Amino acid sequence: MARELYLLDTHLALRTNLGFTVPLNYDSLGESSLVKACDKHIIQTIEITEEMIELANRGDENREDTGCGILYGVLRDSAYKLRRLAVKEKEAHIRKGKWLQD
Repeated sequence: MARELYLLDTHLALRTNLGFTVPLNYDSLGESSLVKACDKHIIQTIEITEEMIELANRGDENREDTGCGILYGVLRDSAYKLRRLAVKEKEAHIRKGKWLQD
């Protein structure tokens, strides 16, 4: 997962490989942490589903029997369902004004 650290309005922010922007805070020890854990988890869920889809596609290309085809089909279907739920939750956070706009 490629991530890019950059300066956003004099605050450090993290841009994920999917283009989400998440600001960083620093605690008293200088350790960075994401501002909103709930947003971080939604972003990570979306990223994980992309990895699941890529794995299912690679697995399907290299499968040797129908059992593997079923496995990767279930993985792909699950990834799309999870991603749809995560995107809906992100949209709900945006509507409520709880999400840092991209």
